[in-house]
This record gives sequence, C-alpha cells and structure tokens, in this order.
Amino acid sequence: MDMLLKIIYSAAITGLLAALIYKKKYLDKWGVFGSSVMAFTILFLADLKWLLLLISFLVLGSLVSKMGYGFKKTIKMAESRRSLKNVLANGLMAILFVLAYSSGFITEEIALVGYVGAIAAANSDTFSSELGMLSRETPRLISNFKTVKTGTDGGITVCGTFAGLLGSFLIGLLAYALFNDILMFWTATISGMIGNFADSFLGAFFERKGILNNEHVNFMATLSGGTFAVLFYQHVL
Repeated sequence: MDMLLKIIYSAAITGLLAALIYKKKYLDKWGVFGSSVMAFTILFLADLKWLLLLISFLVLGSLVSKMGYGFKKTIKMAESRRSLKNVLANGLMAILFVLAYSSGFITEEIALVGYVGAIAAANSDTFSSELGMLSRETPRLISNFKTVKTGTDGGITVCGTFAGLLGSFLIGLLAYALFNDILMFWTATISGMIGNFADSFLGAFFERKGILNNEHVNFMATLSGGTFAVLFYQHVL
C-alpha cells in the first residue's frame, strides 16, 4: 500500500474508533487520545488484525468492569471509565513489540507472539480483578496464603483465578481466529496466566508496600506475559 494511502487509511479507522470509544464511554478524553495514538501506530506499522485483538481487550475489559458495578461501588473498587494511565499500563508493552518489529530488531513472528502474550496477560488480569472481587470467597495473599480483604493487592481467589484463565483463553481464541495459528491459542492462554500471576506476586511484594503503583504492576505483568510468550513459542512449541 502506498504510504500516503496507508496514512489516510490508518487515520480514518483511528478516527472512527476514537469516536466510538468516546461515545461508549470506555475511556476518558486522555484515554481516548492515548488509545488513538496506539491504534494509528498499529495500523500503520502492522495491520488491522493486530488492532482487532487490542480492541477486543478494550471491549472485554469494559464489559467485565461493568459487571456487578453496584457492589464494586460499595467497596470503592468501581471504575466507570479508564484513563490514559490504564491505557499505557496495559497497552504499552504490546506497542513496544510493534515498534521493535518495525525498527528491524525482531521478526514479525516474534513481535506478533509477544504482542499476543502481552494482551493476553492484560486481559487475564482484568478478568481476575473485575470478576474475582464479585466472589463470596475470602481472598488469600498469593505470597503466604493468609486471608486478606477484597481488593487487597496480591490477593487471589479460586473464582478470580478461573476468571483470569477465561480472559487469557478468550484472547487465545481470538488470536487463533485472526491469525489461523493454533499455537497462538496455547501461547496466549498460558502466557496470559503467567502475566496474571506475575501481577499478583508483584502486588503482594511491592504494590502493598508502596514500592510500585498499580500501573507499574500492570505494565510489568504485560512484560512478563509477552516475554514468556516469545520464549514459550520459540523453545517449547
């Protein structure tokens, strides 16, 4: 595709997507801006299928965030719209894989695997957090399994863990549908859970102590998921 046409094509789709996200109130204004920059980057440097996977995470994450919203409000854990910080924390690692590929540092295959792994980790963590807190189970800290209050950093439940597995499974399913590679399915499902557990451990050891904040932990979880995906795809599958 001619570069000028690709710029127009990428800008047009990005504009339509930004309008839809703003209308649906998935993100605040700065969140829409940040996601638009990401969308344009993906479209211009990769292609639409890559973007569809990231959009799927946004939609799925927004849907589970609204589940049990009344209860989440009572425990002060509700988020109506996500901000630029959320967008960067969950999406920056995926974009870095795209940029690394476009700059010639890694192959397209490795970039795609890392990209899928990072998004799977973000979706898995979102499902665990948003659905796990609706469980009647008492959370346990992943570091020592002592009981903690709902919403405690590093706290896990059986329900939340299975919700996280569902989140990574769905990204794996979508990756398989988009890229016609069954290995992508397994890579996403497993790496998503690796990122999820990394998030919980980082929350227990660092976020609870104020060393890291939620955005730092989310980014490092996607880094863990993306890195594991590359290693798993290359050396295990």
